Amino acid sequence: MELLVAMKRALRCTFFCLLLSGTLAIMTACGGSTTPQQVGLPPPPAPGLVNSYLGQPGDSPSQNALWNITIDRNKNAYSYGPSGGTATSGSIATLNNNFVILLDQNGYQSGLAVETPGEGVILRPGDSTAPLVFAVQQASCFGIGGNVKFMYALSPGLSSSNTAFFGQIYAANGTDGSTWQFNNQTNLISPYEFQLEGNNVPSDASFPGYPGDYSANCTAASGAATVTAAPLAYFDNGSSSFAVPTQFVISPSGLFFENQNYTNVPASEGWQYGNVAAWGVSESVNPLGIGGTASVSLLGFLFESNQSTSTYRTRLVGFGNAPISGTTMTGGTFPSEDPTQPVTVNMSMTFNSQDPLNNGLYYLAKLTIPNDSPSGFTDSCLSYGINQAGASTCTNDGVAMISLQNGIYTIIMSATDTSGNQKTLVLFQQ
Repeated sequence: MELLVAMKRALRCTFFCLLLSGTLAIMTACGGSTTPQQVGLPPPPAPGLVNSYLGQPGDSPSQNALWNITIDRNKNAYSYGPSGGTATSGSIATLNNNFVILLDQNGYQSGLAVETPGEGVILRPGDSTAPLVFAVQQASCFGIGGNVKFMYALSPGLSSSNTAFFGQIYAANGTDGSTWQFNNQTNLISPYEFQLEGNNVPSDASFPGYPGDYSANCTAASGAATVTAAPLAYFDNGSSSFAVPTQFVISPSGLFFENQNYTNVPASEGWQYGNVAAWGVSESVNPLGIGGTASVSLLGFLFESNQSTSTYRTRLVGFGNAPISGTTMTGGTFPSEDPTQPVTVNMSMTFNSQDPLNNGLYYLAKLTIPNDSPSGFTDSCLSYGINQAGASTCTNDGVAMISLQNGIYTIIMSATDTSGNQKTLVLFQQ
């Protein structure tokens, strides 16, 4: 899959294609409480007490290896770290089904995680300055028996404004899941960027630069599987191409992770990233509407990046627990990052209109967060305001993806400021 492809456009700069749960009332368009099975995807197996995931930190350009993450609820233990490297391990304390506190060897808190057991995990491996890790579990080479659409957002550790920001791709395979075929990828720049350039949303913002389709192979060992390919990345408007080793990890319920290695691209192309990851979800069977009163609770993290200083900020957040006004859902941080406490309502997501061609995709969304770090993460906001408590707020344009996977909601929202810095929100249903 071609999630990251450089293109030179209008002789200005090199573009590239790259590759992301409070209470939320999200209802399928047809109503009712029965959740349809995602077309093509198999029923997920029951999660075990021990689950392992594969992913990468949000500053993936600086990472040379994928990360392995294991949450063992049988022994109340965890381990994480880059493949082939030294693992960090310790014990866990669990406050509810999905929230995990990581403790070091001395029993002190050394990180946080939000898990959907058997599907995926959002990990903060350290304090609030640690880049967020998104990882997915694929236990076997399952067959999907159809053409399934996945929507994704690029990992937040990349810089520059004229870049692909979100996109979609289709995948199909045989009944045994050993051979996969990826096709019809579309990559789009950020809403802020294409509005700045006066383009339509999103039809005038696509990035070709990759083959129409390509094959991949799945291998599994010791209860973990990956799908690998080596598609061509097109540079110089297609006059140059280089093989890009690519790895996919896809859960049966449609959580999606992808990593591409660009070390084959010569320095003469001006390419600055060795690795790029994407975080995504499968498209829901039916259109998803937002409205009414709360029905589910979501917990996750807000991940902010400042590329000029190579610094990050990651905060535990919860959303919902309040009626939804129009298409706006409120949430925010927890006092002392303790999810047993009531959430401090200091953030909001406004989804606006759903893309009629992509169920659960909102490409006119807005993310509002506290303007509490002007010198670091909120100094280039698209607009500023004042909330009901009289505190300053920061608002940026973004893209939100909502997926209903076997009765579980996942939200990935990514927004960008005027300097190209990203704020990425990842939420799992509790």
